[in-house]
Amino acid sequence: MRIFIPAAMCLVALFATGTMAAAAPPTPRLVVLDIELTGDPGGPELRAEHEARLRMASARLRQELARSGLFRVSDTAPAQALIDKLKSQQLYLHDCNGCDLEIGRQLGADKVLVAWVNRVSGLILTLTYEIHDVATGQIADRKSYDFRGDNDAAWTHAIDYMVRDLKERGAAPAK
Repeated sequence: MRIFIPAAMCLVALFATGTMAAAAPPTPRLVVLDIELTGDPGGPELRAEHEARLRMASARLRQELARSGLFRVSDTAPAQALIDKLKSQQLYLHDCNGCDLEIGRQLGADKVLVAWVNRVSGLILTLTYEIHDVATGQIADRKSYDFRGDNDAAWTHAIDYMVRDLKERGAAPAK
């Protein structure tokens, strides 16, 4: 009987520490491509402003997604040559019939996020994202968020809201 008591204590200890509990799935590796701007660019005088805003917004999106704990955000630098090649061949990477999956495969990612802001005017904009599953090529999640104001504060707020929404939904696909 003494032999069974230590074994039972070990089982209790394993259950208590969660060692025998179902292991949580690993955090998916996500490639976040730069946000793109579609629609009405507002004229050449806004080009430099939009380029700076796109860089800022893309960096913030990567940072906030990494901080969310939903994903392990992959560095895109090792695939920069491929990204540049694809950008030279496509108007938008979010609309390139799966070319973004090549980037995900090269970086060993599970998913790729493409996002774009459609600028209807200086007041009306929409932030849209799609998360593509690298293994299947399918869209795992997609959602759009309307926001007002073509300025840094509005873009930052839209990105923060998007990440908060993803986190609240647990990155489960939108219905």
